[in-house]
Amino acid sequence: MGENLENNEWVKGDFPGETGFTTPDNYFAGLTERINARVFTEQMKSTVPANGGYTVPAGYFENLTSAILAKTTNENALPQRKIVRLWHSKLLKYASAACFLLIAGSGLYFNIQQQPVNYADLAAEQMLYDIDEQVIIEHIEANQATQPKSSAADAELENYILNNYSQNDLVTGL
Repeated sequence: MGENLENNEWVKGDFPGETGFTTPDNYFAGLTERINARVFTEQMKSTVPANGGYTVPAGYFENLTSAILAKTTNENALPQRKIVRLWHSKLLKYASAACFLLIAGSGLYFNIQQQPVNYADLAAEQMLYDIDEQVIIEHIEANQATQPKSSAADAELENYILNNYSQNDLVTGL
């Protein structure tokens, strides 16, 4: 009975229910793939010959020197010229020309669409920003005193002009 107690303590250990053996995380998830890989590796090793799989034809090294000399010192042989055509087909020529015309035409189109810059107008606009606010207020007050009140016909005419003409039309008409 003394031996039986010792064996029970050995099996149980300090932690009841645990045997002391553990497996790594995801061990069983990749076990099949590892076994198949090892079997495949062993099969591949068995198909490779004992000399490493590389063989040399019989008499290769004995004839090697003479074969090289025959190819390099043959003075009667003309060098082979390889002709590489720049334009392989007519289609490539026409496609290249079409692409060039398309790019050049689009460049011209977008260049024409841009409005020319009038630097005199830009300078005049900048001068308006440089005027002091007090000077503008005094000018408006002075003009209001001297100008008569506009009639309803003048207001209608002004609305018609503003609604039917652009700012560029008005400036060029002055």
